[in-house]
Amino acid sequence: LDPGANATSKEIGTTGYTFSSVKVTAGSNEKVYLSSVRWYQSGSAASGDLENVKTYVDGTAYDVAVSSNGKYYTTTFPDKGLLIDKGFSKELTIKGDIAGGSARTIDFDLNKRTDLGVKGETYGYGITPPNGDTTSGSDDGNFHQSSEPWYDAFQVTVSSGTITVSTSSAVPAQNVAINLANQPLASFTTNVKGETISIAAIAFNVYSANSAGTKNAIATAADITNVAMYDENGKIVAGPVDGTATESDNNGATGTNYYGEIRFSDTVNFPVGLHTYTLKGKFGTDFVNNDTVTASTTPRNFGTATGLTTGNTITVNPNSALTFSQMTIKSGALAISVSSAPAAQTVIANTSQFTFANYILNGTASGEDVRVTSLPVAYDAVDSSAAATDLTNCQMYDGSNTITTGSNVVNPSAIGSSGSSTTFTFDSPGLTITKGTTKTIALKCDVLGNVTANRKYFWGIDGALDDTASTYTGATGLTSGQTIVETVTDSMGQAMTAQTGGSLVVTKDTSSPGYKIVAAGTTNVELVKIRFAAANENIDLKKVALELTNVASNSPQNLVGGKVTLWDGTTQVGEAVFSTSDFATSSSLTGFIVPRNGAKVLTVKGDLAGISTDDVVARSGDLLVVNYDGDSVALANGTYGVGVSSGNNVTPSGSDTAASGVRIMKAYPILAKLSVPSNSLTSGSVSGKALYRFSITASNGDIAVYKWSFSVSSSSILGTTSTYGLYTYIDSADTIDSTFTSDGLINYGNCVNGRNNVLATTAVPGGAAGEADSPILIDIYPDKGTTACAATTTYIIPSGATRYFTFKASTIGIEAISGVQTSISVDLEGDAAYPVLLTGTYGPMGVASSTAGGGIGSIDTDTNNDFIWSPISTTTANSKDDVDWTNGYLVPGLPTTNMTVEYFTSTN
Repeated sequence: LDPGANATSKEIGTTGYTFSSVKVTAGSNEKVYLSSVRWYQSGSAASGDLENVKTYVDGTAYDVAVSSNGKYYTTTFPDKGLLIDKGFSKELTIKGDIAGGSARTIDFDLNKRTDLGVKGETYGYGITPPNGDTTSGSDDGNFHQSSEPWYDAFQVTVSSGTITVSTSSAVPAQNVAINLANQPLASFTTNVKGETISIAAIAFNVYSANSAGTKNAIATAADITNVAMYDENGKIVAGPVDGTATESDNNGATGTNYYGEIRFSDTVNFPVGLHTYTLKGKFGTDFVNNDTVTASTTPRNFGTATGLTTGNTITVNPNSALTFSQMTIKSGALAISVSSAPAAQTVIANTSQFTFANYILNGTASGEDVRVTSLPVAYDAVDSSAAATDLTNCQMYDGSNTITTGSNVVNPSAIGSSGSSTTFTFDSPGLTITKGTTKTIALKCDVLGNVTANRKYFWGIDGALDDTASTYTGATGLTSGQTIVETVTDSMGQAMTAQTGGSLVVTKDTSSPGYKIVAAGTTNVELVKIRFAAANENIDLKKVALELTNVASNSPQNLVGGKVTLWDGTTQVGEAVFSTSDFATSSSLTGFIVPRNGAKVLTVKGDLAGISTDDVVARSGDLLVVNYDGDSVALANGTYGVGVSSGNNVTPSGSDTAASGVRIMKAYPILAKLSVPSNSLTSGSVSGKALYRFSITASNGDIAVYKWSFSVSSSSILGTTSTYGLYTYIDSADTIDSTFTSDGLINYGNCVNGRNNVLATTAVPGGAAGEADSPILIDIYPDKGTTACAATTTYIIPSGATRYFTFKASTIGIEAISGVQTSISVDLEGDAAYPVLLTGTYGPMGVASSTAGGGIGSIDTDTNNDFIWSPISTTTANSKDDVDWTNGYLVPGLPTTNMTVEYFTSTN
């Protein structure tokens, strides 16, 4: 376990070092106590060279007693000792700090087998550990057979401290100023181990290049003065010194490009650990814009390095040159321009602190931070000389903070034929632009409420400032205090056009719900989504006008209390009540703000009335359609909003919306297609082939079904089908619904289309063998057989229950022609439109007919009559003569064309 094999030497100052480690394992006969351990330090280090030496077991530190000769370190464990269970182990480790003893050795052995105090728990006898296996070697980390030491640990030599120097990112490549103190030049990091190390002298080579990148013939290291070395706390540890034009020795990167050096003759103490140091100085006036300076050094060539603890001479690493970041000489500079944002746009009367322009203050080419105390800008307005006073309370902002308050707020009073120069004075102490960065400030003004529409306002900057920059003192070096010559990019700015108010357009939103069947009594039904789009300003929508469309099939009674609620997402913002008519205007809306040049959707919801024979307020089949009323935009009873900026009333544009509506039903079916057992056809004839499977679930109440229609076709006039039957089951395992018929057959006697035992599909007139067979429509009516093929009854599915259906037929003449494959296709048909109701003849849905044969007849004779069902709206027994029937138009799960087709193919 001894880790010493991985380290032949350790520096003075190393703490918590593991000198040696062994593992004691109890045998299988009894538990044992580990009562003591005596380590023998066979190395040359004295006990005074070590500190905080302790024995560790299971993470617990135990003190050691050191013998008078400083060689034996004994730990006696408390009580009887540390108990080790049979077959288990404990690790013993000796650790400590290396405080001295340079060039000495440390080697903690177990000299004799009896240096481990071990005795049995059961019998109490002392136990001597066995001999080792190794017969030769020394300091090898092995247990020896007969020689001493018994356990010969690895030896570690105490070394002097070490120091490694590396470049640091604390001073990255950057601009530096001319003739300004404390400009960064380079930074480096020292990694010192073991002891503080002093270095008698440190030198850096300096390469100075001109803007073309070649050696600078004018400015040298001699033009870099007052250079000091700072630690990370800002304390000077060497210098200040001045650079020299020539090198006294090779202290940096080799080559002829280097031109002078900076030499510190001070002795610098570098403490243990990682520490960063920075060189700062002043670049003289021989340097010009875009000159560059790069420092380098070779740490091995530093002056004499000495360990302060050991007194030993230390080798400084590395022996290769370190080249630091390049510094670019820059005088103070500032470029001023107008941003392209915000783009030209509309501003509404009475708007507060509208952003007319953004000014970019660019200090990327500056050698020092720039302080800006004022900014001259250009202001112009078009269409009227009096428009200058339309804007008031103009301020400059740095982010969200105004930098022109009190007397520094500008209220434009007049403009000339080509605009006017307006100076903004910043609040003290001004605005600081950090060298190498840019800052954008915003100019914002209030717009009067009585502005004339279509006036245009421009805030820019006049490039003529560039010609008179020597007289402009609004920008100075933050440290030097020198006036900075600006570069100004001429710009008129973007046109901001005044309008007296915003506009509002109303349409049906694309997310508005489509037509669907909804159960009577359902709450919070989405009826329509209305999109409001605002231009020029935020608009606070106050009221909205609505109408019931298709009044022949719905009325306010379809809604509980005639009321709809209005929603902004999940928040209700208002309501409207259709009291006695088909029109309603909402209450005052709360917080429905349509964003400027954006849109917001208002969702209209309603609670549907229930269906009852005692109090007819809604009927199955009613189509409830609520729309936005585009004809009602008056302030009293119509839709309008208020401009948030202008405060003006805004009436919207847009015609009536066209919502799809919801079809109210007492209950309704939900259909789902199921897979058939096999899509293969067997040659010849097969009876009872499953051709289609589906399920129907009754939602919200019992439902009745009177008709199913299947389309059947074949690829050959010889491959036909016959003896059609629709079977019903109460579960997916095909358990027969014996409450209808004993075998589950819906159409007694396999009657279809009102005829008994249809034998085959109708062939193409005059068709020859091998030609495709025309599809036929197989209509299935419920019939229990009281009167043959009379379709006398209905099939009822209880509320919440699911019934499973299989459409079967006999297949005939499959592959009647050798080698010719036969295929058959089958689907359940849907209805493309809601039926045309003959209310005058049969009465409305939901009211029982007193005339036999009424009601269902109008549905079965309609063009769309493939699936006929009833919501059983009344409490009386369901009958096919009730006026309470409809078709399959958009019944959930049943498309308007047909359910997915099943294809069957013979194996040939």
